[in-house]
Amino acid sequence: MSRLLYHLDRMMLAGTPAVRWIDGLFLVVGVMGGFGFVPGRFFTTGICLVLFVSFIWLRRHWRSRDYVQFRELATPSVAPQPLAPKDSVPIHASGYFTVEEKSERFTWLQGYFRTFATREHAVICLVQPKRFLLAEWPEKDVGMWYVFFFPKSVRSVRFGMVSYGRMTQTCLAIEHEILIPKRGRFSRERTVQETVLLASPTEEETRRILADLLHDREAKKEEVTTPKPPNPQPDPTHNGQVKIPMGETRRLD
Repeated sequence: MSRLLYHLDRMMLAGTPAVRWIDGLFLVVGVMGGFGFVPGRFFTTGICLVLFVSFIWLRRHWRSRDYVQFRELATPSVAPQPLAPKDSVPIHASGYFTVEEKSERFTWLQGYFRTFATREHAVICLVQPKRFLLAEWPEKDVGMWYVFFFPKSVRSVRFGMVSYGRMTQTCLAIEHEILIPKRGRFSRERTVQETVLLASPTEEETRRILADLLHDREAKKEEVTTPKPPNPQPDPTHNGQVKIPMGETRRLD
């Protein structure tokens, strides 16, 4: 049901989302029943009203969950291990994507998870053109879409299973902060929290991503616990100048 609703919500028919045509069908049949143009009269109107409201509720329910069902499990024991910049882990991603100045929510996009040498994490996915009967995917959405985040923006990482239609895979739910730039005269720059779901075909691939994210956490702990070296004090025997050991450089203010 969730997969069908997602495609009906995304696909366009004559420039209008397919779900709007279904909404209109319920309303038209309901009105025709009230005026006696179809059998059942007010019974038909009542049924169409119930279907109309239920259809809207179902869409909102699944849309708020990006049309997937995530079930959190105990996080497995994984040794922190960073991914090499050349490594690409295959995933199916769901969540908030951006490209240039555009942003959209997508579900179950096929792509890769990578970590660059700067430790910036990237979810790189491709939206391919789809067509069902007369409905088709919007042309503006076709192409590459991305999720970028640095370790400092990650708020939590949860392990579990995610289901999309009949497909179920191991998954990581990564909650991170996104800076939304100012767009337009009346908008303002703001920071929001989003959760990107990364599902992998095998648990081994999910563990590789988890180990990479845990490496960031361990590196952050080491950075906090490692004491900073004391600043050198001026030596009065050298006219107030700081003595710098050979082989080191330091900016003097």
